[in-house]
Amino acid sequence: MLCAKYDYKMDIAVKQEEAFEDGMEKGIEQKAIDTATNLLKMNIVSHEQIAEATGLPIEKINELAKAPSVFP
Repeated sequence: MLCAKYDYKMDIAVKQEEAFEDGMEKGIEQKAIDTATNLLKMNIVSHEQIAEATGLPIEKINELAKAPSVFP
């Protein structure tokens, strides 16, 4: 049984912090995807090097390489 007293302000603060962290993670991932896309367009490094530089899995790099936005 839950013994702690419910605190509305604490609940809101926790939810805001979680939302902020989720947003940061999504933003960081999107930046990595944007960087990988730009490197693919430049065609100066291998997919493995892009994966290592961005921290994205090689499968994601290969997926991005097949996207029409990279090579129209």
